[in-house]
Amino acid sequence: MSFLPNRSFDALQVCSEPVFGQKLRYDGATHGEMHSHPRAQLIRSVTSPAAIRVRSGQILLRPGDAAWLPGWVEHGVSSTQAPLYHSIYVRPDLASDLPRDISVLRVSPFLGELMLRVVDLYAGEGDPATYPHLASLILSELKHGRDQRHRLPMPADRRLLRICHALEENPGDRRTLAEWARVTGASRRVLERGFQDETGMSFSEWRENCRVRAAIPLLEARHSVQEVAWRSGYDSPSAFAAMFRRVAGVAPTSYRGERISSRAPDRHAE
Repeated sequence: MSFLPNRSFDALQVCSEPVFGQKLRYDGATHGEMHSHPRAQLIRSVTSPAAIRVRSGQILLRPGDAAWLPGWVEHGVSSTQAPLYHSIYVRPDLASDLPRDISVLRVSPFLGELMLRVVDLYAGEGDPATYPHLASLILSELKHGRDQRHRLPMPADRRLLRICHALEENPGDRRTLAEWARVTGASRRVLERGFQDETGMSFSEWRENCRVRAAIPLLEARHSVQEVAWRSGYDSPSAFAAMFRRVAGVAPTSYRGERISSRAPDRHAE
């Protein structure tokens, strides 16, 4: 097929292509306006944490995560860092067979590469002859996506799993990896390498993500940041807020009094 250059975002929304792609890079922090569009969107935060605002609250994305937003869901995208977003937009009639709820996907290397190829095609790069195959594969991958919003990658190693379960029960646990090594009988280096190999994160990154996920319900229930910081293992609210902002892409106060619904009703967020 032939890709016409310089089409506007609105023109792409009503084009006949099953999917189209878009890449957006910013030099600093962003706070996108609320908007909606007819096509469903899969937006991936490639390089930094980001927050997706919907009318009923916010969801956070780790680098590499993607949010699935059904057509007409009103949303805005924010990040405290300089983000890079890859987005795929799905034609409404094809999206009817895909999830109807907002969800968060941990993008596999395969889906990530498919998204990049389509994004590049719409930037004038790559071979247009590959487009039908890429579009078909993306739609197939989306049908089998699993909502990862409330999940952290869990290791299989029983020693690592013991640590993860303990931190889920008590996110404020301050034991270092060296201390956990003495508890589990494994060396610090083995645990360190295991976390990276089995979860894709360092021990510190996994614990921080665990703490953020545990903190969000408390913040939504209007507990003070100071109290949530203490429960999360921080003596200083400012240190907790800095960690939260780095992981979630927004300040902890953004969650106070807000709740997330996966059934929000659904313009160009970026």
